[in-house]
Amino acid sequence: MKLETWLRLADIPYTIAAPDFNVAPKGKIPYVDDAGALMGDSTLIIEHLIATRGRDPDAGLSREERAISVAFRRLCKENLYWVTLKMRYSDPHNWSLYRPVLAGMQTTAPPDVKLAIADTIYRNMIEQLQNQGLGRHSLEEVDRIGMADLTALSDFLGAKPFLMGDRPTSVDATAYSHVANTIEVPLQSTVRDHGRALPNLVAYCERMRERFFPDLPRA
Repeated sequence: MKLETWLRLADIPYTIAAPDFNVAPKGKIPYVDDAGALMGDSTLIIEHLIATRGRDPDAGLSREERAISVAFRRLCKENLYWVTLKMRYSDPHNWSLYRPVLAGMQTTAPPDVKLAIADTIYRNMIEQLQNQGLGRHSLEEVDRIGMADLTALSDFLGAKPFLMGDRPTSVDATAYSHVANTIEVPLQSTVRDHGRALPNLVAYCERMRERFFPDLPRA
């Protein structure tokens, strides 16, 4: 979602195809095929597209603003991301809801193995959470971490339409993708409820969705 939001922000045309993990660089999604060159990791993809397409949504930012942008992108990618994974995979009720959704995403797999693939992904995610460290915390401890992340984003956003001011920049592509996947989901979570109680963050997600994904159903 982050990469797709950024592509729309930068007005770079693209098409979406079913992923093939057998050829995916780094064995992860998203990845892109740019004129036959496969590239993985959304951050590296964005850097490549800025260099090759000459479209940088952050071109007007000062050095200080760029530093703030990097800090909030790191908050989302290296902290809130793992909080969201913990919410999806470590809570038994949430996993029971997300499991069939994840199975349905395996569009190229035979129907009789889709759930097995989802269960394999589940085991991999639990292992990654343990290795990263957040998986070693209780759900209550992770809730406090996630709520602090959302509060920080809300406090910095304030009354601004976008994080860096009147126009969206790269940090908005990152923040929107992570915040929306935390608060605009039908999963039970104290973090989700906390985010939904922050009016400016809710309005921010609606603003980003209406601007970049107008056909996306409202949460």
